Amino acid sequence: MKFRLFAESTAKVVESVGVVAVIVMLSVTAIDVIGAKLFQNPLRGATELMGFAQIVAISCTIAIGLYLGRHIAIVFFTSRLPVSVQKVINTFISGLGFFLFIVLSWQSFTYGLSLKKAGEISSSAHIPFYPFAFVISLCAAIASLYFLNEILQLFMGRGEKNGAN
Repeated sequence: MKFRLFAESTAKVVESVGVVAVIVMLSVTAIDVIGAKLFQNPLRGATELMGFAQIVAISCTIAIGLYLGRHIAIVFFTSRLPVSVQKVINTFISGLGFFLFIVLSWQSFTYGLSLKKAGEISSSAHIPFYPFAFVISLCAAIASLYFLNEILQLFMGRGEKNGAN
């Protein structure tokens, strides 16, 4: 139970970063449109800023979406199976999810290191790419905690997934 509270509170913290990224997206759009229409001077690098903010917004909200049950769960078929079979299927699916997000975290981190070493920056705003790969890596690691919690819950005798069923 303490692990779930830790993982969920960590997901809530990064969710607030994602909310800030959405506010940045709204602000960049407003500034770009006002600058282009009123002053004939659009915001330089607005497209790049929007892309980077989208990366942060999406990455930072995946984990909390899992905890709130906002992800796709197909239970129509499995709900008709015996509880023991459901437990095996849920453990397998949670294991796959955990593996996916661990690999995503690892590969994003490796990619971020290569971007940093290469000195890659955006063309017009001159923003380095590597911090955003590290954000994806961190948020994928946090999302993997959800699946690890699911696996732990299933092994501790709770056959039903946390709010997903």
